[in-house]
Amino acid sequence: MEINQVYNRELKEYFVNTAIGVLMQNNLITNEELRGLSITMGYLFSTEERQIEGLFNISCAGKDFYFAAQKGKLMMVSINQEMFEQTIEHMKEYHPCILSEELPETPMQKKRREKNNKLVAKKKIAVAEKLMTYWNDDQVELKSVEAICKRAIACFLVIQIACDIANNNYEEGLNYFKPMIEQFGVMDQLNEKERRIIDGSYSMQDAIDMDWAYEAYWALCWCLGLVRDISDGSDVCDCQKAIGIVMSCKSVADLVKKSKLRKKEEILDMLDLYLRYNWAINDAKVNPQASIGKLNPSTVIERRRGLEWVVSDVEDWYEISMRA
Repeated sequence: MEINQVYNRELKEYFVNTAIGVLMQNNLITNEELRGLSITMGYLFSTEERQIEGLFNISCAGKDFYFAAQKGKLMMVSINQEMFEQTIEHMKEYHPCILSEELPETPMQKKRREKNNKLVAKKKIAVAEKLMTYWNDDQVELKSVEAICKRAIACFLVIQIACDIANNNYEEGLNYFKPMIEQFGVMDQLNEKERRIIDGSYSMQDAIDMDWAYEAYWALCWCLGLVRDISDGSDVCDCQKAIGIVMSCKSVADLVKKSKLRKKEEILDMLDLYLRYNWAINDAKVNPQASIGKLNPSTVIERRRGLEWVVSDVEDWYEISMRA
């Protein structure tokens, strides 16, 4: 039996990541252009022989690239948008499974999807009705309170140095905050971008990214029960409160004592909401009629990054896919 796989996150990410790798290797897109990348999945299904067939479009910096999966192998195809749409319609006729709207979701996932779609619609933001919530509660394991506290402290302190870069005070900031990183014992918790800030090999884009990391840090603080609510993706964090959370502590243990990790269900609810915000932002890039309400795209992406990190086994959160 043929099965519609368009809702299979892992399968989609595999093919999309492979396609992006091909584009990068052939210098067809740059790292900077990746931020504006959007994906249109034409179809994705498994055949009776368990082979994967698919067709999708990658749009980036005004350029369109088309990829097809045949018998599980991916290739770039030379077609235009009209041919892309015609192929989809042709495949629907011969492979009815593509039209299936049945989502392989648990009752909890369905409840989460429907609840968050209502919240998104209420904010007058474009809704993806069939965007399946990615996370199965029974299969998710949250990172520990101590691990989240260490990540929060490490991120916060490097942010301060990054801010000093923007103010042309790098050396002063480094001399003040690097000893604090060592005092808290979180030097080994830094990701690659943060290490570049510390060792002076950073780019200006690294500094800009770290400035926005305040929002990822804010999401961690929410998970730790130190921030009341982050469901409004249109605002930015309260910087004074953000500073006080870490600066009032002398050790990781101090922050752990102040924290109370939210329930897994609550964290997954929030993460799914930010997935839907992220989808609307991406959709608006290619669909002028799509509304993102008052969402701040950078706030949404960075808070989602922090939430994703809490529920994943990835250590460097810049390695987590932010596609929706």
